[in-house]
Amino acid sequence: MRFKAVLFDLDGTLFDTAPDIMSACNRTLEAFGYPKLSSLRLRPKVGLGMRAMMREALSPEHWDKCEIGTPMYEFFAKSYTNHVCEKTVPYQGVEQSVKNLHAKGIHLGVVSNKYRSMITSLFAHFPFTACFECILGADSCAHSKPHPEPILKALELLNVAPNDALYCGDSASDILASKRAGCISCAVKWGYGQYDEAFDAMQADLSVSSPQEILELMIKD
Repeated sequence: MRFKAVLFDLDGTLFDTAPDIMSACNRTLEAFGYPKLSSLRLRPKVGLGMRAMMREALSPEHWDKCEIGTPMYEFFAKSYTNHVCEKTVPYQGVEQSVKNLHAKGIHLGVVSNKYRSMITSLFAHFPFTACFECILGADSCAHSKPHPEPILKALELLNVAPNDALYCGDSASDILASKRAGCISCAVKWGYGQYDEAFDAMQADLSVSSPQEILELMIKD
């Protein structure tokens, strides 16, 4: 096998979480007296995080109201956690591809900027996620992506060297974190990266248009 481990981003890579995240955002905006936003406004911001989404409804001078630790931010986080899997689904081909990689003895892990409690709540609905040997969220390390720390921590847990690992993600921060960690970066073309102008500019080492192609990468020389 070309690589000993594959690490994945979650939102926009393994799962289409946008519908539930956008619903949580609109519940939050409504609860704090702001108008709800259309999916056309919110979807491009999903990959950028909760603050970026809420800022769409606030004028810049009020952006401090949705910073981490504020009541608005905490409401969003709780609302999303309580409704984490109403419309969320794995992307077509992800489940079988993960199972195939696992069957080949490839070490698998998830490194996401989503809180770990949110990840575990979501994964409880999908048995195939038991294939992942380690799960790291934004609160698992001192730094989150695009810092390389969480990727390096995951590889340490898997006992795999960076140059023996592939990291798959759909955003510029995924590619940057992967490069900084010294592993092979793989851009996935089905997620939210289409809204990220910096995504293609990051020039990932590899790219795939479907989850099935990841296994093909593993056996190429």
